[in-house]
Amino acid sequence: MNSLDQLNISAQLPSPKGVALAVLEISRRDNATLGEVARVVQTDPALSGRLIKLANTGSHIPRPVVSVQEAVVRQGMTSVRQLALGFSLLDQYRAGVCQGFDYQAFWSHSLLMGLAMQALGARVRSAATDELFICGLLAQVGQLALATAYPDEYSGVLATYQADRSQSLLELERAQLETDHTELGIVMMADWGLPKVFTEPLAHYEDSQHANFAHDSRASSLMLILRLSHQLADYGLASAHARPQLAKAWIIQAEALDITPETAGGFIDKVVASWREWGELLKVPTASLPPFEAICQGQTEAQEDPLSLRIVMADGNALSRRKTMALLVEDSAHVVYPADSGNAALALAMEILPHVIIAHDKLPGLDGIELCHALRATEEGRRMHILLMGDEHGEDQLMRANEASADGYVPSSISAQGLRIRLFAAQRLLQLQNSWEKDRAQLRQIAAELAVANRRLATAALTDSLTGLSNRRSAMDQLQQIWSATTRSGMSLSLIVLDIDHFKQINDTYGHAVGDIVLRETAEILRMSARRGANISRIGGEEFLVICPNTDIKAAMQAAERLRIALESNPIKIGREEKTLTITASFGVSTKQTSTADVDALVNTADLALYAAKQAGRNRSCVR
Repeated sequence: MNSLDQLNISAQLPSPKGVALAVLEISRRDNATLGEVARVVQTDPALSGRLIKLANTGSHIPRPVVSVQEAVVRQGMTSVRQLALGFSLLDQYRAGVCQGFDYQAFWSHSLLMGLAMQALGARVRSAATDELFICGLLAQVGQLALATAYPDEYSGVLATYQADRSQSLLELERAQLETDHTELGIVMMADWGLPKVFTEPLAHYEDSQHANFAHDSRASSLMLILRLSHQLADYGLASAHARPQLAKAWIIQAEALDITPETAGGFIDKVVASWREWGELLKVPTASLPPFEAICQGQTEAQEDPLSLRIVMADGNALSRRKTMALLVEDSAHVVYPADSGNAALALAMEILPHVIIAHDKLPGLDGIELCHALRATEEGRRMHILLMGDEHGEDQLMRANEASADGYVPSSISAQGLRIRLFAAQRLLQLQNSWEKDRAQLRQIAAELAVANRRLATAALTDSLTGLSNRRSAMDQLQQIWSATTRSGMSLSLIVLDIDHFKQINDTYGHAVGDIVLRETAEILRMSARRGANISRIGGEEFLVICPNTDIKAAMQAAERLRIALESNPIKIGREEKTLTITASFGVSTKQTSTADVDALVNTADLALYAAKQAGRNRSCVR
């Protein structure tokens, strides 16, 4: 794969939008200035803040960066373009339709990898730290691309990989999707303008066996940094019991960058702290980890009670709010978030997605009833357990809570025991939701496996199993599509039909097993020798079809002769004694004329030309 133009899925791949796209377009102009870039960046407050923060993070100058103009000048046009691109993709693709792909975990892993690249780069000084950050952030963007372009099929690939981690994800991707996330990601990044100095190490860091970099070269150093950053990101997202082993393995490899076991802990703890800080800024989930030294010693964080609830307690009276919060956390593992108004409670609910909201009916701003209506109008709010609270308790209050679609009503004077009883329903709902999510995950995996199976069946139905070429049905479908396209555009279209000479004699003399070898080898020679853009198919027995879009009759005859000579010049080895057979074929060529009625007429003309070639003595090309 050399360019996005060679991908039929290019229009479906992740791509920058808005301000990032404008920055990308400006930076491609020869006369572009940093002032123009800064003016465009200033129109996006979120991007402006992120660039200023990153400029200060990577800066060794005591005076902090405070303006977008200064941040753009400090980082340079290339870094700003790449950073805008990365942040744009993150904001656009926080979720998607690929059921087996964890979008949140992907960005969490990518963010930690980018920050690790930046920190390691500051020690090794092999490239600008901002460029290393974006290199790490986008290192796995090919996975996002596959999830975007092939959502059902990629779910199946990931399900297979999760079931057996001994398999290579890259090999599974290539087997089922005809490309892999490394190849696709590198093509995309090259198209976005990332320097080759980064994309070359990216091609090998996950599988360095075939890397051909000098030991002390810049590319070798970058490949090591990529590998260490990826492993550190794996460590950050790993389960508690898996982290100690990952930590010790990381320390061993990091010594190649002069990071000693004594300094590794402080280095990683600093990167993880930066990860959590950036996670809050970018709204990307992160994990709260114990100190690196504690993890290396096998200590793990306490496991969260599966029945603990996230609760928003909304009450404008600070005294009663604190009192209720104290009751909620008494002898429980619930996490309670305070809100002093209805508007604050609504914003907090949309940010943390609590399991339970307890709202006083006389809240400032949005009152309890209005807050309940606002939440129930959203998909997330309909899944929350909402309890209204008031100083009075009677049938009128219960009726108002019911009309507002609340799940219950509690008096302000309720006891801790009374609150626990009210929360039982929310805990049962949480249990049901967890079970439902597990069932959904299983169904998604089954659906993904079925999608992959269906894709394989569809591919098999259109593929000749012996040669791997398209079969007659697929060839006719392709030809009809190309016919329609050339009819609209007025471009030329030619066909080559070829038939292996004396194939029956080969079968009768050497057997059908040798005949199959001849067909497979013929198909491979045609693949290697056909002109670029040609579609090759086996349409029956020893007969092959080559569709040549945008090819006139002269070029088609030249292409046919090239194929004929290639077949004759490449004897095929058969048997254990490596005996060789020289294969020849007869070729018929036709081209679309204004008088050609349809696809069938074009094929029939090529067949007539093939018949003429055989009549004239075989091993030649004829045209009609």
